[in-house]
Amino acid sequence: MNITIDQAKAFDAVVRHGTFQKAAESLNKGHSAVMYLIKTLEEETQLTLLDRSGYRNRLTGHGEVVLTHCRQILVTKDELDQICQKLKGGWEPSLKLVYDGVIDFDRICEALLKLNDSQIPTKIKILAAYLSEVETAFTEEEADMMLTILPIEEMNIPFIKLQPLRMFLVAREDHALAKSRNGRMSVSVLNNHTYISVRGASVQLGLGTEQLEFSSSFLVNDFYMKKQAIMKRLGYGWLPEYLIQKELADRSIRVLQTGIINEHTFHPRLYHRGIDTIGNTAEQLLEHFKTC
Repeated sequence: MNITIDQAKAFDAVVRHGTFQKAAESLNKGHSAVMYLIKTLEEETQLTLLDRSGYRNRLTGHGEVVLTHCRQILVTKDELDQICQKLKGGWEPSLKLVYDGVIDFDRICEALLKLNDSQIPTKIKILAAYLSEVETAFTEEEADMMLTILPIEEMNIPFIKLQPLRMFLVAREDHALAKSRNGRMSVSVLNNHTYISVRGASVQLGLGTEQLEFSSSFLVNDFYMKKQAIMKRLGYGWLPEYLIQKELADRSIRVLQTGIINEHTFHPRLYHRGIDTIGNTAEQLLEHFKTC
């Protein structure tokens, strides 16, 4: 079956206006041209779509069903027209963003919500990775942008600086380390407790715990899982401030007072392809992160 846009438009117009003449006027077509389109549509469907016995054409039962689908064709056609116009106007067909999972995903969501409100045609793919995995994924995926806490020295691509990200060495309030009242705990005390880290954390970041040899440690997939493990009193570790603001305020999580540095600040960057090669979607994301 091969139903054309013109047939669907003619059928919709006849039903809305009631007569072939009024439908023809609304479509800027001749009366005979509209009659021909309806005739060929009925031949194509092999169904009687209109009851022509009265003054006004009325839908048959079969016609009601076919009309619904014809109108869907017209809506889809209009949506396609709009998408094509946006693509011709500089919107990318697709965009890939890789981000370090320690960065607050809410900030990315805010940017995506703004783009959704604009009904952009771009298919956006968001990938989470950690530390050096971010650059690897950026290269392998041929991504357009990456958010990372590591400076990428070897890639000569532009970047913008984002707001600093603070990390704290913490444990739950009733963990043995958090309950200690012996002043600043020694390295040996920390070594005797389970340390929780996120995959990819073998990269040297300047954290005070990097030189420790733990008697017990385990690896989790992301920082939300790490927070959950800490809240279950399974161990201690580093968490980003945005993830534990409430717990720090109500003191259900405590920053450990240790003989090593218990706070660290990262300076994330958003790297992107050259400004001459990016489209409207990437430009809007850049503007969002510049101002937030």
